[in-house]
Amino acid sequence: MVRRPSHHAAERERFVEDLLAIMTVEEKAGQLAALPVPDPDNTAEIEAVRAELRRGRLGTLVGRADPGRLASCQKLAIEGSRLGIPMLFADTPGRGTGVVMPAPLALAATWSPATVTRVARTIAAEARAAGNTWLLAPEVGLNTGSDDRVLADCWGESEVLARFLAAATIRGYQADDSDDAGVLACLRTDDASWTDRRTPELLTEKLRLVAGILRSTPPGSVALGRLVESGDDAEKIDQAAPPIAGPGSFDGIDLAEWSAIARAAGHTAPADLLSAMPVDAIVEAVTEGRIPLRQLDDAVRKVLGAKYDLDLFRTQANGATKAGDWSPELARETALDSARHAIVLLRNAPVLLPLDIASGEILLVGHTAADRSLPNGEARGEAASLVDGLEALGLAHRCVPGLALREKGESWDLRDADNMAIGMASEAARRAGTVIVALGPCSELGAAQRTLLESLHAINPNIVLVTLGSRPLDPIVRGTRMPCVLHAGQLGSMSGHAIAEVLTGEFAPRGRLPLALVDEGRPGLPLGHGMGYCEFALGETGVELSYDRIILSTVLKNRGPREGTATVQLYLRRPDRRGSSPAELADFQRISLMAGETRRLMFEVSGDHLGRFERNGRFVVQPGPYDLALGLSEQQARPTSVAVLPNLAETMTRAMAAGPLPALFDRLRDTG
Repeated sequence: MVRRPSHHAAERERFVEDLLAIMTVEEKAGQLAALPVPDPDNTAEIEAVRAELRRGRLGTLVGRADPGRLASCQKLAIEGSRLGIPMLFADTPGRGTGVVMPAPLALAATWSPATVTRVARTIAAEARAAGNTWLLAPEVGLNTGSDDRVLADCWGESEVLARFLAAATIRGYQADDSDDAGVLACLRTDDASWTDRRTPELLTEKLRLVAGILRSTPPGSVALGRLVESGDDAEKIDQAAPPIAGPGSFDGIDLAEWSAIARAAGHTAPADLLSAMPVDAIVEAVTEGRIPLRQLDDAVRKVLGAKYDLDLFRTQANGATKAGDWSPELARETALDSARHAIVLLRNAPVLLPLDIASGEILLVGHTAADRSLPNGEARGEAASLVDGLEALGLAHRCVPGLALREKGESWDLRDADNMAIGMASEAARRAGTVIVALGPCSELGAAQRTLLESLHAINPNIVLVTLGSRPLDPIVRGTRMPCVLHAGQLGSMSGHAIAEVLTGEFAPRGRLPLALVDEGRPGLPLGHGMGYCEFALGETGVELSYDRIILSTVLKNRGPREGTATVQLYLRRPDRRGSSPAELADFQRISLMAGETRRLMFEVSGDHLGRFERNGRFVVQPGPYDLALGLSEQQARPTSVAVLPNLAETMTRAMAAGPLPALFDRLRDTG
């Protein structure tokens, strides 16, 4: 695991301060310098990197390369430079290389921090085996747009859900609570979705997300991007985030500190997250007093501390490496398990799933049922298709195209070739027991897709719609909803196997929507919606008040005939938002119960849930009546009004102010 500073504070501080004391200003500036991994065919690039390493003017290489090349660079940094300080090797991880994991939005649909941690740990192990020690992720963005590629990379619409899962990702990367070798994580909120959504609550959402993650699971580094307000204050839009390090605050690498130093040296910060620092200009600025030496030392101290936490000074000096526990077999197991948990059953009435194999032939309709690239999205490699999944289970089926083949990006207007394909599919549907229609990425049905579904539904009502794009669909066909809809967007390498297991009942669906659906401008299925193969019931909500928190309790019962998983969600409406919709997700618990089993659940609601950042950056809990609601989705949650009196609100606010991040609030106070 990546050792936390608190675990070895005295030893770490002594080592870092002793090393810092003998470093020249040039060597210190070099620890902030990053260059791309040189092209193996470019001799000039290779020699330039080697020259910087020998002089101690390079601290990080960015990108992917053969592990042997990275090891050679590390050896030169240790043996060829004056102080022998090891390097960091940074990279943007993506979804895995050898085995592709589900996309971020699909992982958000799991509502399972434990699942996300396993995925992140697998990605980190692969990265460490490739020689990387610093992953520039998780990149957390909130989005509900229609672009399938952009949507796939976001974490849904809820700041709370994104916060839980981003923290889980960091735990996985850094191998918290594990003996595996971790990597340095970088919490990133520089995604364009933060600057595209110009809403009054945007700054509050971003600060709550960052503060919550730094409290629960501090990453080794952060890149907060730009802090944005609503369009009312245009002069403050795109204001760069200030450094958040300081006494009592975040003590990891803050890339805003690096940018501040570069700007003070007269260097315009580039768009890239990591780029070449102006080492000579920094040395000159320190010499002339334009950059205080203390400021440079503070930034370098964090870098040296991170390398110490990664155990680079010992393992690299001894020639040993910690590759991590990665293998294709283990990666495929993780990819399959996470894909299963990410599948969302939107509708199942009348009950068509799980499939009754004895009910007749299975007809697969749609080219996407055999598509092995779609589940991986922008990631490379082939995935298991739905056809592959059914064949692996030995299920007999027929396949028909349903519609004429389109090139990527072509419209779904009805064509003459579509009518012929629809006719063939309709004739096959007459003889089928169950029809499974697979649809690819789209924000709404095109004319050809709608005609296909209408024709099939008129002939055979036993239709299961499987949507394989990032955006879930819940279409209306001939005035009614499709009877059975299963969403399985961008599930990665093991997609087809996971879908087949859910269709046949080998695995019960457990996913929940990470964003609310919108139907022609009207609210559709809500955030948190998702069905399984068991019926769950919640009892009445009990409320107790303590001196600094509210305690809600309820009883969850599995009324179904088999084991199942429910996601109990807590929603709130603040005093100034009561009566408005939708409510905010405040917390959730994911519970598995055996058939007939009951369990009492408790939710502790503190200032962390009720408080929020005001426009001036202060974190306060507002007194007044709050609507708190427990349910299996936002739509099903039954509100209970709870009065938060001024003394309770003040106690909650003081408890948050006395937390571990006062400097975070202080430094961000002026951004509003």
